[in-house]
Amino acid sequence: MKKTVTIVKALVFTFTVGIAPISLVKAQQNDRTETSVKNLPKRITTSSMGNFSADFSGQNISSDFLISHLGEWLGSNGYHSFMLVKTSTDELGIKHSSFQHYYKNIKVADELILIHEKNGLLTFVNGEFTNNIDLPISQPLTKSETENIVSEEMRAPNITFADFDQVITKVASDKGVKLYSVSQINALSLKALQSYMYYVDNSTKQIVKKLEKIHHHNNGISSTAKPFVDTSSSSATFYKGNQQITVDSNNGAYRLKDNARNIHTLNGTNWDGSGNTVTGELTGTITEYTSATPNFTTTETKPPVEVHWAMANAHDYYINRHGRNSYDGNGSIIRNYYNINFASAGQPVNGVNAAALDTQGIVAMVYGNGTYQGQSGYFNPFVGIDVAGHEYSHLMVSRTANLAYQGESGALNESFADMFGAAIEFYSNISPNWTIGEGLPNPALGFTFLRSMSNPNSGPAALGSQQPDTYQGTYWKSTLPPYNTTNDNGGVHTNSGVGNYWFYLLSMGGSGTNDIGNAFSVTGITIQKAEKIAYRTLTNYLTANSQFIDAYNASKQAVTDLYGASGNEQLQNVKAWYAVGIGNGLLLSTNEVKDNLESQFNIYPNPVKNGVFTIENNKNEAAFEIYDVSGKLVKSSEKLSKGTNKINISGIQKGVYIIKISFNGTAISKKIVVE
Repeated sequence: MKKTVTIVKALVFTFTVGIAPISLVKAQQNDRTETSVKNLPKRITTSSMGNFSADFSGQNISSDFLISHLGEWLGSNGYHSFMLVKTSTDELGIKHSSFQHYYKNIKVADELILIHEKNGLLTFVNGEFTNNIDLPISQPLTKSETENIVSEEMRAPNITFADFDQVITKVASDKGVKLYSVSQINALSLKALQSYMYYVDNSTKQIVKKLEKIHHHNNGISSTAKPFVDTSSSSATFYKGNQQITVDSNNGAYRLKDNARNIHTLNGTNWDGSGNTVTGELTGTITEYTSATPNFTTTETKPPVEVHWAMANAHDYYINRHGRNSYDGNGSIIRNYYNINFASAGQPVNGVNAAALDTQGIVAMVYGNGTYQGQSGYFNPFVGIDVAGHEYSHLMVSRTANLAYQGESGALNESFADMFGAAIEFYSNISPNWTIGEGLPNPALGFTFLRSMSNPNSGPAALGSQQPDTYQGTYWKSTLPPYNTTNDNGGVHTNSGVGNYWFYLLSMGGSGTNDIGNAFSVTGITIQKAEKIAYRTLTNYLTANSQFIDAYNASKQAVTDLYGASGNEQLQNVKAWYAVGIGNGLLLSTNEVKDNLESQFNIYPNPVKNGVFTIENNKNEAAFEIYDVSGKLVKSSEKLSKGTNKINISGIQKGVYIIKISFNGTAISKKIVVE
C-alpha cells in the first residue's frame, strides 16, 4: 500500500516570513486578502478544549492559500505561530499536514492544526486551537525543581525522568478550561509500574495535570545481529488450542521469537522492576521460554504461546488491512512479557491485568497470570487474542492521534483499542466474537467475559464492566476532573462502550431504541469496511483531546474519503452514530454537496456567549431548528430572512448543539458551542 511520510524536525524556531509556506506560518494581518479569507469556510468549534473542524470540499481553495493565511483564518494575532511538523500522503492520494501551534514561541501542548488536501485543493481542516490566550510566560522551573515536586507526589521507587520541556497546557475543570505556563516532565517507575506526564505550574509550583502513560486492560534481552533460523511450529495456546506459530533456534533449543515479524515473547516471572530506556527492554531477571523441539506443548508455556500467536495475527492484520508495519509503522520490535506481577511493593501478587507500555523508550506489552490478590482460581491468564490485540493497538493509538487518557478522549482511546482487538480476533478467524476477554473469568464467578461490544450494558456488574451503549445514557460515568485511578480517569474503560457499540452496529447492524428515545435501524456494512473507517478516523483526523462529537465528524470525513459523501456507507455511519446518541442520523444529499449550500450560511460568534448569536443567510428564505448532540429537538423551526438574523437561545444550557438549516427541500447541519 502506497504511503509517504515526511517528518519535519525544526532545529531553530524562526520568524522568517520567506519560509512561511514550508516550515512556519505566522498570524497574518493583510488587508489585501481580508475579503478572501472572510469567504473561507468557518470553523465549527466542538469543545471547550478548542477542537474544531471545517469542511472545504468542493470549495476549490488551494492549500497554499490557507497555509499562507492560517493565522488570519484562525483569528489569531502576532503572538501566535504555526510550525509544520509532519506531512504524509496516503494510498488515496490525500495529503495530510500537521502544524504545531505556538504562543510567544512556547508550544501549546496538544494543539495541532491538521490540513487535508487532494491535488493541491483543501478537503477538510481540523484540530485543536485556542486563540484567546492571554497568559504571562512564567520563569521556568529547573529540571531539578520539577523532579523534586513530582517525586514527592508520585512516591514510587526508582523513578526515572525524561521529556523535560516548557509548554502551555490546557486543564479542564467544572469551571471551564484554564491555561498554564508549565514545566512538563515524564516520570516512570517500573518497580511500581507507573508512568505519568506531569505538568507543573511555573508560578505556583503546583501539579496542575498529569496524564497516564501506561494503558491498562482494566479492572530484557536485546535483539542481536546474529542470524537465527525461523522455524514453523505447532504449539499449544491457552484458549485457542494448537496453532501455527514461528519460533527460532537458539543454542540447540527453540525460543518464542519470530525474526521475520520482529516479535519476541519473554518470561517476566522474576522481573525485578528494572528496564533499559535506551534499548526499550525490561531487564533484570527476564528469561527466555525455551523448548527442546520447535513445538511448545507444556502447560507452563500455553499462556506465552497464546501471546506469541496473538501478536503474529496482530502484526499481519495491520499490514494486510491497513498497510502498517508494526505499531509505529516502521517495523519496530514487538516485545511481550508474560507473568508480570502488577502489585506494588509489599502487596499480594496481582496478575489480573494486561498493559501497554510506551514511555521513555520502554515499548512492550505485559500480561498477568490471573492471580487475584495473591489467590488463584478467580481468573485465567490475561492473554486472549482480543486482549493482546487491544494492548498492541494502544501502542498504535499512542503513535497516531495520541488520545489523552482521560475523560472522553481516554474513552475513545480505550474504544479504538477494543475495536481493533476485536478486528484482530475476526482476522484470525478462530471462533471470533463480539465480547472482550472471553474465558478470562472463571465461570464459577457467574460471568465469562470482561465486556461486550454488541451489548455494552451486559458487562459483568461485579467487575464494574456495565457500559453505556448511548452517549450520556445508562451507566455513563462522569467525565469531570480531577482524573485519577479512583474515577478511572473520567470513565475511560466504561464510556468506551459508546464507541464500541457504534463499531459493532456499523459492522453488523441492529435496531432498537436507545436510552434517550432515538429509534434506530442500522444495516451493517461488514467489519472489513468498518475497520477501514475506524482506522482512517483515528490516524488522520483525531487529535489528543478529541471528544465523541469529533470522532463523529472525523468518521464522516473518513467515509467520504473511502466511499464517498452520500453513499450507503455514509448513511449507515450516521445512523450508527445516531443509535449511540450522537448526531441526527441525517445524510447530506448529493445536490447539497454540489451546490455547496453550507457556504451560504454563516454562524457567529461560535462559541455562543450570552445566549445570542447571528445567522447570516445569503438565500432568499430558509428555516432553522436546533438539536442537542443526542438528536433531541431543543428549538423548533423558525424562519430565516435573507441577510442578518439575530437568534436568542438564552434558555438553552451550555453544551454542543447542531443547527439544521433547511432551504428549498435541502438541508445542512452546523455545530455550535454554547458557553
